[in-house]
Amino acid sequence: MSVQELLIGYIEIKRWQMVRSAQENGFTSSETIQYSQELDELLNVHRGLIETQSVKHASE
Repeated sequence: MSVQELLIGYIEIKRWQMVRSAQENGFTSSETIQYSQELDELLNVHRGLIETQSVKHASE
């Protein structure tokens, strides 16, 4: 399993946690906001990974 596949798995788990929290606690609850921020961080890491791969392939 690649790093990218693992990262996508973590993203899906975090997204599920955020949605569940929003349904149970509301969109502005501290728990939902925390999950949202963690999801943002994971998405930023994923975007950086994709950009790095794109640059690497463009230079080949």
